[in-house]
Amino acid sequence: MAKLIRSLILVAFMVSVLAACSLTTSSTTDQSVLPIVQATASLTELVQLELTVQVDTSIPYNTVGQVIKFKYSIKVIQNGSSNIPANITVTGTALTCPALNTVGNLDDRLDQGETIECTSDYAITQADLDKGSVVSIATANVYTVNSNQVTTTVPVVPAKALTLTKTANPSTYDRIGQIVTYNYVIKNSGSQSLGPAQFTVTDVGFGSPINCGEATLTLASNSTVNCSANYTVTQADMNAVSVATSATASGGGAGPSQSVSATVTKGAVTQSNLTPGSTYPHTVVDGEWLWQIARCYGADPAKLVQANPQLSNPALIQKDMVINVPNIGSVGKIYGKPCIGTHTVKAGETWASIAQIYNADASVLQMVNSTLAVGSVLKVPLNSAGTTSPATGSTGTCVDLTRSLRLAGLNPNPTHFNVCGSMDASGNMKIATIKVFQRPEDVGLGGLSQDITLPSSLETATPVNDANSFIVGDMNYDGNDDFRIVRNLPAGPNIPYVYYIYDPAARLFVYNEEYGKIRSPEFPGNSEIRSSWRKSAANWGIDTYTIANNIPRLIRREEWIAINETQATHTVTVFNADGTSQVTVNETIPLPAQ
Repeated sequence: MAKLIRSLILVAFMVSVLAACSLTTSSTTDQSVLPIVQATASLTELVQLELTVQVDTSIPYNTVGQVIKFKYSIKVIQNGSSNIPANITVTGTALTCPALNTVGNLDDRLDQGETIECTSDYAITQADLDKGSVVSIATANVYTVNSNQVTTTVPVVPAKALTLTKTANPSTYDRIGQIVTYNYVIKNSGSQSLGPAQFTVTDVGFGSPINCGEATLTLASNSTVNCSANYTVTQADMNAVSVATSATASGGGAGPSQSVSATVTKGAVTQSNLTPGSTYPHTVVDGEWLWQIARCYGADPAKLVQANPQLSNPALIQKDMVINVPNIGSVGKIYGKPCIGTHTVKAGETWASIAQIYNADASVLQMVNSTLAVGSVLKVPLNSAGTTSPATGSTGTCVDLTRSLRLAGLNPNPTHFNVCGSMDASGNMKIATIKVFQRPEDVGLGGLSQDITLPSSLETATPVNDANSFIVGDMNYDGNDDFRIVRNLPAGPNIPYVYYIYDPAARLFVYNEEYGKIRSPEFPGNSEIRSSWRKSAANWGIDTYTIANNIPRLIRREEWIAINETQATHTVTVFNADGTSQVTVNETIPLPAQ
């Protein structure tokens, strides 16, 4: 062997394991730092070292606790003395080096040109799996002279893992109701196939998970699946400078992916680039209706109907029809498309709270939707706030009672009765006002719109949450529906009602005091009304009325009066149109069952 290295002491060899993309050589000790190997000598002759590191990267590293074996080769390229001691000291139990007399010429010295090979084992941690790699930075040092630095990156791929990317189109927004499409790409970043399973994206901007691919999809390693979801810009978004919702992917037995977000920035806000006063050709989108299109452009709904004589029924417009919207901006702001949006109802939401999100009118929102059940998808009239008026004199609590009416000249579409007043502790209402309206978009021009104030002499205690308290029907036999409302509920018969009879000429419901005298009515036909009544436990009867000119006239009274526990008198009295009457039946009969 050439010149001996006389004074070489191998003290330690440094290997630092760092996160991918974070290659720092901090001296702080943690579980991701491998042992340090450093060779020092007491002499100052020049020493030159060459370090190489080897790892078997053909093995898939994907499990916590799996061992990565590092092999470090230290070669003495040059030294400046023949008196370097050749004993080696090793620190760090994770490092293993052979005895000096097993390498080179098998003496206890390291000669110039000889190489010693050491090994270490490193157990993969969950943090390594999360980072995706183990990074080793190694340096040898002799006589304060460093060897070359070697960086070794070992990919760490979990057996089951997902990664998610999310992008937004467009990347800016400028109005309520604008649609932003989020596109998601789920990648199987693990080493094993996943599925068959339903892969989903959970995005905090949406009320429910978004399905990606078929429910039986198998996703091979490094394969991807795409999906998308439409986000509707809200009033809250318009109050902010940007929208950024986080999302994660899951499915196939893999844990949730990393959280990702895509920021959409609010741009310059403008009502529209449309010219006020102009006529705009609007192409109908599925779900729109005529009155909401008018609101969308700040136009007069009546003028909108007149400007489109091609529409045989303004309530029946269809997707892709072209509607001419005249004099836009004449009665409101020009917002432009989109005119409608959707909203999925969440627990605790109300018509008012949802309307506020979209700058919508709560009454219009409620008109076009039938339920506020959690999970239901509502049609939202965007930017309709302030386009309807509340009922005249409405006070306190309002309850919407929707009924279908048969009225001459109008479609039999739902009619809304907003009954307003003060509620007592029993849930009964002292009614003050009733607003009656039909959606013009359903029935065309001339739909019902009426504000009713009950006569001040009427005191009601109406259980408005009872379906039998508000009854619609033809009560004057003219072919048009009327309505009546329970005033209060006594213990027995004699239920009093407030009656409103429809006037087809005026298209108004008119309070009828004479009808108010009829208790517990039945309508058997033949222009008659039957009324059951009771004066006491021993005296009861049935009155029959006929209707003429919306005035009920009593024509017959049948009465029973109990004499004792087994018998009763039974009389029938007939009332004539001239005011006279006669008893046609007067008899004693067995006490009838009641």
